[in-house]
Amino acid sequence: MAFVDVLPKMRPAAGGEVKFCTLRERIPAFFEATAGKILLVSDEAAFPSVAFAARGERTVSVVGGDALPLFAMPEAAGVIAAGGENVLRAARLYAAVKRTPCLLFPADCALDGALEGRGALLRGEIFDHPLADAEVCFDESLLYPTRAEGYARLLLCRLALFERAALFRFDGGAEPDENAFALLMDLDEADLREIVAKNAALRRAEFIEGEGKILAASHGNFAAFEALTALYVAFFRCGMPRKFVVPDYEARARAANLPYARMKIPTEEVYLHRALVLGGRRAEFLRDLALITRKNATYRRVYRSLGGKIGAPPKRFGALPERSNGLTSVIRDFGLMEKL
Repeated sequence: MAFVDVLPKMRPAAGGEVKFCTLRERIPAFFEATAGKILLVSDEAAFPSVAFAARGERTVSVVGGDALPLFAMPEAAGVIAAGGENVLRAARLYAAVKRTPCLLFPADCALDGALEGRGALLRGEIFDHPLADAEVCFDESLLYPTRAEGYARLLLCRLALFERAALFRFDGGAEPDENAFALLMDLDEADLREIVAKNAALRRAEFIEGEGKILAASHGNFAAFEALTALYVAFFRCGMPRKFVVPDYEARARAANLPYARMKIPTEEVYLHRALVLGGRRAEFLRDLALITRKNATYRRVYRSLGGKIGAPPKRFGALPERSNGLTSVIRDFGLMEKL
């Protein structure tokens, strides 16, 4: 079965408008439409871009990504946020609790925190609470420095589609909820607006990202994409289950600083089923991977053209199988991750 046949077509996301405008265009209009104090939230990187609004008599300004200080501020009739994920989430949590209008200007093309449904940083911990729907506007000057990483995030999502399809073949169960295959099929060229629009569609749909996002947290999006792609190719090209090698799951749990009870250890039946799938469908896996790998040179060219710098690949994958329960977990269970 080909990869494109495994995944259902992507459902269109609600609220699909992508609005580009400048901070200086939209923020004054928000003030005019809102009576009372306005809470302005930003991080240190984005503050210079919104400093003009922080000087107003009606403005209460907060710099930081934890939501708790926002609730100590004077009552506000509206909230504006500019910055990264934590800043956007904090503003949306405040707006949800206080039932106030909310205007967001993301500073990262990946758009984390702008469109997802739940969760914000409160007292340094993730507080699981519904977040307010906000008006999201995109200022190109604020987003421009992150366009390369926004593009690399799309590549990671493209690889995640392969990972989810592979896991479906190995373990069955429910098919992936969302399919962004059509959205991510053509990444041969990308300008800032296209990068933002595609990331917005994925975040609105709450696309289930793969283990690449975990690896990217320590190594960057593009390095994670290339490293995992190479690992998947090596596994499906020549990986064979090591019948007499059993991973030390308890030691791996300790190394990952995770409770042993959280380890997902396959039964003998699951292991044998996976081995049969690997042996019988290896050519299909490689054919699906080839849809990605044949364009690796193009992806590098586009990433560099956007200002991206290609860093050193991860030397080891460490606790990724334990933290992700993704495709590297299957590779681990075959005894093939002990030195990786």
